[in-house]
Amino acid sequence: MDMEGLSVICAGLGSIDEDDGGNRIGYAKTDYCLDNLKDLLRFLRRDDPQSRSVFKQVCKWNTVSKDLIPIIEHCQDDRNLVLNAVKVLVFLTMPIEASSNDISQQIEYLWGLKSSITRSNTIAVVMSLLESPLENLEW
Repeated sequence: MDMEGLSVICAGLGSIDEDDGGNRIGYAKTDYCLDNLKDLLRFLRRDDPQSRSVFKQVCKWNTVSKDLIPIIEHCQDDRNLVLNAVKVLVFLTMPIEASSNDISQQIEYLWGLKSSITRSNTIAVVMSLLESPLENLEW
């Protein structure tokens, strides 16, 4: 695995904007944020199901709380960007292979991811994205 490339991709998503009190007030995405999300998705698709080294590293760096959730919450006007962030979340929260290594560590990471997601507005934003297509659904 190209750990340096993965590091550049995750670091190149953007950064959290904070006020003087340290409160999160926004997210400053980079010009390459969308491309980096797509590259991160490629890394996750190619991740070895036994070692899941990409998954583990992304969790160690806390990329979900530091980047993916803020992108979803603060960049709602960029639907394509938010959808790609959600795709990455889907890959990160996939079930663990029974034959995988370090299952207990992976479970801890999954709990952390799911906790971060449920403590944020992520689910509400995703549901609002689904609202319009579901309204147009014919029964």
